[in-house]
Amino acid sequence: MFALAEFIMRGRAQAAVVALVGSLLPLISPAAVALVTLRRGAQDGALVLAWALLPALVGLFVANMDALMTWATIAGTFVVYVAALLLRYWPSWPRMLMGLVAVSSATVLGLLFLAPEVVQVFVSALNDMLVEVQKAAKSEVSMQATTALVSGLLTCGIVLHGVAAIALGRWWQARLYNPGAFQTEFHSLRLGRVQAFVCLAATLYCSLLVDDLLAWSLLFSLPLLVAGIALAHSLIATRKLGGQWLLLLYVTLMIFAYASTLLIALAFIDAWINFRSRVKAKPEP
Repeated sequence: MFALAEFIMRGRAQAAVVALVGSLLPLISPAAVALVTLRRGAQDGALVLAWALLPALVGLFVANMDALMTWATIAGTFVVYVAALLLRYWPSWPRMLMGLVAVSSATVLGLLFLAPEVVQVFVSALNDMLVEVQKAAKSEVSMQATTALVSGLLTCGIVLHGVAAIALGRWWQARLYNPGAFQTEFHSLRLGRVQAFVCLAATLYCSLLVDDLLAWSLLFSLPLLVAGIALAHSLIATRKLGGQWLLLLYVTLMIFAYASTLLIALAFIDAWINFRSRVKAKPEP
């Protein structure tokens, strides 16, 4: 992976090739866009973005590929470019995360406004699949997908994809030009009080007051979740607990749904009391 980052930064042609061919692999194209944008700015980043979007645009207008997934790929790569610009010119992970959620939401809502039939086709197909699943399971509980559910899940996917691509691009940048900087930057990620309150209020509103917006509550909680993961990384490193604790953290997140709720709560509390300042580093033996 490090050799790939070096190849990308050799020149525009190399970056364009990786952006074009990397669309066949998860994260490679958007991470290349993020790396070039973070290091060289908007103009070079836009050039790499154009090459990264080319396969999806060809698939959409020439090969007649699945419209929703293709539009999601286009939106996801564009959002990574915008997030990389935010992180380059306003070096703040909390601001970047809030901007990532805002831009992703606006992009999906714009798609709903301009091409509602694209989302509706997917909603209909998902409802048909749910009907077959209920028949096979002989379940009396009726499940139905809605436009709000599908659009919320789509936005969550775009944001998660964006966070992963930005993290990979930022890690590449640090390895090439400032070793160790990414770890320091990520470990210090902590939302401001206003940011944390806005995220929690939006999450609670969508999950408790509006049943149809449950997927959007997941979206608005993502900045807090990322901040919670960063807090866990920082505390584990401070106490020198070892990599097995990080492995346990991610396994727990994948197995137990309430583990993410705990991290979200810790990140919200951390905005007020700053756990990092209260935990002392483990002394060297």
